[in-house]
Amino acid sequence: MEMGENWHINAPWAQLVATTKVPEDLFKTTLEMTDKIYADENRDSAGKSLAGQIRQEYFITQEMLLESGLMQYFIDMTIKYWGTVLTNGSLWQYLDKKFENGPHGFNYACRIVSAWTVHQFENEYNPIHDHGSSKVSAVMHLKFPENIEDPIKKHTNAASGHGLDGNLIFTGHGNADEWCTAPVMNCDPENVGMLHIFPASLGHCVYPFRGKGERRSLSFNADIISKKQVDSIVAQQKIDEENTKVGI
Repeated sequence: MEMGENWHINAPWAQLVATTKVPEDLFKTTLEMTDKIYADENRDSAGKSLAGQIRQEYFITQEMLLESGLMQYFIDMTIKYWGTVLTNGSLWQYLDKKFENGPHGFNYACRIVSAWTVHQFENEYNPIHDHGSSKVSAVMHLKFPENIEDPIKKHTNAASGHGLDGNLIFTGHGNADEWCTAPVMNCDPENVGMLHIFPASLGHCVYPFRGKGERRSLSFNADIISKKQVDSIVAQQKIDEENTKVGI
């Protein structure tokens, strides 16, 4: 369903997946930034902490996110996503009753916990996994190989010409009620420049592809904290500063 200009919501499992087109200038900046990370011999590998059967995955520092403008963009999009989630039925009232710290209506803040690039090549893949340690996750498509081999079975060939090879696949719980919900949703990464935002607990994977070239994406995890938590943190920081001044 369309939720305003450049904001599309997919909800085959009532777990909302939002898709939006990244502004062209920011997309270009992101490509240049990830090119530099890929070429840097001192880059920080993220592979040990990730599920992907992929050799080249690298962390993006907070400083890089700030300098590129991605930090504010990711925060803005995550807040827009979370606001969309809260308007789904009476979810925000339920969360207020269940969790002491929020979101307490729409008074909440967002912080980007981590971000990394994924440089996927032939026969590499990401198995089904989730990012359950955070609240919200996202994937931005940056590159897709121009020429990959056709599927072995031609009847599986999609309009894109490569079937599901290299696709990002979301897996819901639709099999429990297959008449009313969809068990999977696929996102064709040929549509580079798209950002998908989704619950961190939502299972997803990336299929392998055969052929030369790079499939590149950027992922981030975000946390949502209530205004009450923000005020508490700020108050504690002021107390710590005062204690430092008087030498406590």
